Amino acid sequence: MNIPPKKFEDLVLGAAARIVASLPSDLRSKAEEVIFAVSDRPSAEQLINVGDEEDGDAGDLLGLYEGVSLVDRKIDDMLVLPDRITLFRIPFAEMCRNERELREEIRLTIIHELGHFFGFEEGDLEERGLG
Repeated sequence: MNIPPKKFEDLVLGAAARIVASLPSDLRSKAEEVIFAVSDRPSAEQLINVGDEEDGDAGDLLGLYEGVSLVDRKIDDMLVLPDRITLFRIPFAEMCRNERELREEIRLTIIHELGHFFGFEEGDLEERGLG
């Protein structure tokens, strides 16, 4: 599927805003601080951080949470970088056949990555159908 970068960004930011707005107020206030970004593919640094540097293939990486999850924060963590969730356009374009599928995969990926922000591990997310 061909999805122009600007349209992909608009879809991601719109979905992120709707998802964050739907959260309970205590979670919403925390999630509103997360930066949502888009990129064509993960950078070399991002691949190293997720452990994919050995094979160099990040074709299936749709999104990435970078930060310190809420459950892992300590009081002296005040000087950490802002939490960031990045979604990668090209893997979505290769995976999805139409815009309906694209919108659904964006939604699921944002929820999955927000799960990491809130402290869920991969196994926890898979148990909840968000793996």
